Amino acid sequence: MLALVEIRSGRDNRVFAQEQRRRDTLMWLAGQEYSNDVRHRMGLSLRMTANVASSVRDATAEYGTTILVLEWPTTASSRRHGLTDLTRQLLRDGTTDLLFVRSSPRTQNQVIAPRSILASIRGGPGARAVAHTAAALADVFGSVLTLLHIQTASQHPDRSRREWNSFEEIVDELGRPATIVTVRRRDTVARGILEEAAGHDLVMMGSRLDPARPHMLIGRELDRMLRHLESPVAMMKVRSAARPEMARLSGANGHPA
Repeated sequence: MLALVEIRSGRDNRVFAQEQRRRDTLMWLAGQEYSNDVRHRMGLSLRMTANVASSVRDATAEYGTTILVLEWPTTASSRRHGLTDLTRQLLRDGTTDLLFVRSSPRTQNQVIAPRSILASIRGGPGARAVAHTAAALADVFGSVLTLLHIQTASQHPDRSRREWNSFEEIVDELGRPATIVTVRRRDTVARGILEEAAGHDLVMMGSRLDPARPHMLIGRELDRMLRHLESPVAMMKVRSAARPEMARLSGANGHPA
């Protein structure tokens, strides 16, 4: 766990002492929040920083991190602007998998301990990662896992066929007979997820990029859908789907791929 206390440059000693107290409070809270067994297995790195993105990158490189879990703020969160800026900076790196977690808009401080998990699986680069992560969480919490595959009429038949084949392979790979497999045909993916999410304690999905907004997690349609979704959400972005901008440019002789 990486805990950061953000400070501003040029502050005097009195304010710096206040920041130190905040750091000590964070460490105490981290010790209180988890059980003895979890605390025994969890490492805590607490740092004071003037540049959050830089500190996250340093810690990721230092610990050889393969997946980075970040808060995905609701529209009502007081931290949404700072977290949105941090997300935009980290999306450019593409050095690790990113898992964004958004709490329920109604119970933002409630612990997420799902009894039922819905994982939306299509055929993008993050499909397998989403499915296996959802299965791992279901095993930890003893949750009922539902894998959802949505097809749309607007999608080309060849792409629908490829995504269906990929979905079948993923279901076979998981080897979980208790997993519920649901296939739906809807006008849009967003509508399908919103309809099926009712009754689930956690919704998982992979990022779906909008070419018009390359540094955003999802397109406008899914973004609008999430504003109506009551349950907690986990969004996964794998490294292969988050290549740095310079890599894409160099791979196309200076032109976007």
